[in-house]
Amino acid sequence: MICATIKVVLSTRDPLAVVVEMVTAVSLAPEHLEDRVDAIVDILIPELHASLGLLIRADVTHLDIQVLGRRLTPGTQGHMRQQVRNQLADPLLAPVLLGDLTPTTAARAFGADAWRQSGTRASVMVTFGIDQVATLPVHGGSDVVVFMVGRAGPDFTEEDLALLRAVQPVVTGLGMLLRLPRHTQQVAEPDAVHGAGLTSREVEVLELLAHGYKATVIARKAGCSTRTVHRHLGNIYDKLGVSDRLSAVNRAHTLGVIAGAPVDLS
Repeated sequence: MICATIKVVLSTRDPLAVVVEMVTAVSLAPEHLEDRVDAIVDILIPELHASLGLLIRADVTHLDIQVLGRRLTPGTQGHMRQQVRNQLADPLLAPVLLGDLTPTTAARAFGADAWRQSGTRASVMVTFGIDQVATLPVHGGSDVVVFMVGRAGPDFTEEDLALLRAVQPVVTGLGMLLRLPRHTQQVAEPDAVHGAGLTSREVEVLELLAHGYKATVIARKAGCSTRTVHRHLGNIYDKLGVSDRLSAVNRAHTLGVIAGAPVDLS
């Protein structure tokens, strides 16, 4: 019986191999933050038999939320940002705000029965088709940075959590290099514009949008990927309280964020 138990606990995965693969993938990824985040997520997902991976950054003081992940559209980004705002006090994220960086799962944090009945579980089930979530915290306190992975089916195992604990120091170190903590990101993008809270990069995207350029052209002119442009647009819509390109441009004109008269982009 003891031998059988040991056989179950021991993993065929080599955490060191996962760490080496992760560092290599990040070093080879394009320099855009989103691409390097995806490099980490793309390694975690198959290792944990998950179907979803994303990064959440929350400036708790200003309730400024960012959600990064390959499967996120501008619409789901906005939905997730609102979800995170509502969940900052829930049993899964609240400990991270207090500085507890222990990897865990929603079922363990809430309790299995409470998690099954929670609105958060119902929401991620509808949005992503998952009902189990595991966290890999990178930074706590008022500048929360946490990777989340999700899957449908049984909860993540102790073996899965052991892998997350093993790679956590490396992910945390990469987090510093990738400018993940919010206070570091503010150094990189200090100039929020007026009351809208837009960054200089988002204003640049807005100005190109106001000229009638499509996302592919904006990406070429701004020197980033089309996916990154859509992420910027999602952030812009959320901050301006709009849901489409024309409304975003007109709202930006009204606020004085960009110059000129409103244009018809329809």
